[in-house]
Amino acid sequence: MDPAEHLTYLRADIERMLAVPDEAYGNDVANCPGWMVKELLEHVAGVYTFATQNLAADPGAELLVDVSLPEGVEGRALFESSAGALLDQLEDVDPSEHRPNWAGVPTAEFYFRRMAQESAVHRWDAQLAVGDPEPIPAEQAVDGVDELFEVFLGPWAKARGIIGDGESVHLHATDADDVEGGEWTLTFVPEGVEVDRIHGKAQMAARGSASDLLLFSWNRRPVELDVFGEPDLLAWWPSRVTI
Repeated sequence: MDPAEHLTYLRADIERMLAVPDEAYGNDVANCPGWMVKELLEHVAGVYTFATQNLAADPGAELLVDVSLPEGVEGRALFESSAGALLDQLEDVDPSEHRPNWAGVPTAEFYFRRMAQESAVHRWDAQLAVGDPEPIPAEQAVDGVDELFEVFLGPWAKARGIIGDGESVHLHATDADDVEGGEWTLTFVPEGVEVDRIHGKAQMAARGSASDLLLFSWNRRPVELDVFGEPDLLAWWPSRVTI
């Protein structure tokens, strides 16, 4: 996926989050204990502001870590203003130029992908708090699983304590025939997690839509997956993979 595609998905999910009715802002967010919809959207607003400030930095600048949110603004107003500022900044920036980020990715393209994926999962969280959430499109979901494994697990798994003794997991997106990828084999080793985008035999496996595989990978429930092997992957994964 290219930055323009990420931006299209990001805009759509921002609109979906803005469509959550005010009366639902006090609803609990099932997969984010202690948060109501209001806190969820304020969290996303903080993430957007962090991205916006770093996108506005000069190429080669150091990462800005202090997020300055406007005082006296909260809930829908805070989310809407921060989303607007982020979209404006993404429209202005050259994705091929460097912008500071925590992942060490050399270009601003990182933020197009990261903001789209952050929004996809939290949009689903917000919609679940209201009723039946829309699935994440297969193309976006496959890219989201790739991003989770490439950006969060690949370089940072050991530092996060996500290790193992050779346990293996295979994930297969059943609706991704028209999307590049859609299968992953992971091996949890003492040095972290080895990730291959291949079909492979594993101790544990899950088959289902790309949306449900992405949500499962981020420890969202409920999901509809066919799970195979031992131990029970639905219980094993959240005990091992926490980000």
